[in-house]
Amino acid sequence: MLDSMVAAHGRAAEIFVDADGLDPEAVWTRVETELAAGHRVWLTGALFAHLSARVGIERDGQKWILLAPRAEPHEWVGRVRDLVLSGAALIALAPLFALLALLVKRSSPGPVFYATTVVGKGRRNFVWRKFRSMRVISQTDDESARREQFRAFARGQYQGKVIDATRVTPIGAFLRKYSLDELPQLWNVFKGDMALVGPRPCLPYEAEMFPAWAARRFRVRPGLTGVWQVAGRARVPLAEGLAMDVYYCFARSFGGDLKLMLETVRVMLRGEGGK
Repeated sequence: MLDSMVAAHGRAAEIFVDADGLDPEAVWTRVETELAAGHRVWLTGALFAHLSARVGIERDGQKWILLAPRAEPHEWVGRVRDLVLSGAALIALAPLFALLALLVKRSSPGPVFYATTVVGKGRRNFVWRKFRSMRVISQTDDESARREQFRAFARGQYQGKVIDATRVTPIGAFLRKYSLDELPQLWNVFKGDMALVGPRPCLPYEAEMFPAWAARRFRVRPGLTGVWQVAGRARVPLAEGLAMDVYYCFARSFGGDLKLMLETVRVMLRGEGGK
């Protein structure tokens, strides 16, 4: 474990924390304390492996991610941005929505949208919708299977999220690969349940299985896209994905959000990591 502070005249102190072998709660508590004191915090370790590969800075042959003290972004600025952009997108994409709805309806028996309750900012629940990408089964069986699949994911039995590929329809596979199934959530952004950028909403039973340190992700509105979706998508273990969410809560900025939106478009066009 490397944990040292280097003071420099006229600059903020630099804190270096190697998270390997440390309780993540202790790591994030230290991050909060040092940022509040005006110090810059450098993080490394397996918990940040995928994130470091995307945004890491190399120092002495090792990749680190940097968190610096910053003023909290003005919520109203982000809300106006989200309202304008989501409203414009809903209008511009209306023909695509109609086409995708028709394709989903013809793909297999069942509704066009999959609707469910998810957890947002402050652990407030709301309903969101996706274009249905799977064949319909009993709701009880569906939730039970998903819960057990996520439990296995949370225990580290799988590298990425588990998907029952036998239920995915052909059009559903295409929608999931390019994240087009998520487009109806633009309506949640327009309403204010979500933001364009932030940690993705989770299901209530998923939130129950999160480690306590991940509760920090509920401090901001959930997003249509986020760091996890750009840097990891379905490929990373749960702990790493949640670390990306918490990292965003400390690093978010207006400019950073715009960069993530542009990165999301690139990831979607290439179908990187979608399942």
